[in-house]
Amino acid sequence: MFRRIRKRHIVASLVSVLLLVQPVLAQNDELPDICDNQLVIAMDNLITFLAAIGPVIGALVAMFAMLVLTTTQNPRKKKKWIKTRNDAIKYGVGILFIGAIMNLLVEITSPEMASCVDILV
Repeated sequence: MFRRIRKRHIVASLVSVLLLVQPVLAQNDELPDICDNQLVIAMDNLITFLAAIGPVIGALVAMFAMLVLTTTQNPRKKKKWIKTRNDAIKYGVGILFIGAIMNLLVEITSPEMASCVDILV
């Protein structure tokens, strides 16, 4: 059982690291006029928020659940906290994937906007 859990955590961490690593792009000093648009700025902030802050919140909830889990004696509460920990990990990684998919969609649909929207750069 622990091998399966450990293997899942290793695979999840490797996938998240691969999604966060971006190739270095040659960028011009001047940005296109489309980058001054409020919608593009809002989209950049949303994608950055999903890709950076979402997994951090999931990890904090999971760590808090682990802390409470060590102090709890009631078996029912332990099951609830284990479920909370597992859900926090799932949602944290899921939010990371949503941010990466949104960035991919921006790059596919409008390449000139892709120079404005960056994740963790």
